[in-house]
Amino acid sequence: MDSLRFGTSKFQILRHGKNSLEVDLRFQTVEDGLEYISALNDFYEICVFVRGESLLLGTTSELKDGIVEGFNLVGEEKYWLAHELFEDYWKHFQDHRSKFFHGVVLLCVSMVHFQMDHKSNAMRLFVEAKKELAKFVEGIEICQFSYPLDNFILEKIRDRSIRMIQD
Repeated sequence: MDSLRFGTSKFQILRHGKNSLEVDLRFQTVEDGLEYISALNDFYEICVFVRGESLLLGTTSELKDGIVEGFNLVGEEKYWLAHELFEDYWKHFQDHRSKFFHGVVLLCVSMVHFQMDHKSNAMRLFVEAKKELAKFVEGIEICQFSYPLDNFILEKIRDRSIRMIQD
């Protein structure tokens, strides 16, 4: 990591997972970012996120694939990327499903805040997420905050997400 100089990028965010460290670096162009990271020798995974991209959310199959991908990201503690993905669902729907996916986004964002060591914000957002999701997912109101997210919560929300797009 010695070759990574945080001061050379315009903006950076650091998140700690149980088994990972994520660093967001913002560049003016994708090319600038690729040039910068090409000098790095030791990295496990690079994800390039271009603001303004969105999922193809047309068919039920595409919706289900996106949900599976989102929960895979959650399972890998990539809560920021999961939040971005589920935000597309929140904005895609114009009915009760929008509120449900807003709750999923809040849940992911609570984990992002925990990764950034903003524990009070993490707890506050977790409580907000539970209130929103309790309208759709039976039993979630009794769940307690945990990092990473408890499998009980994940299974209930994942199952409800898939049923939600089939409604």
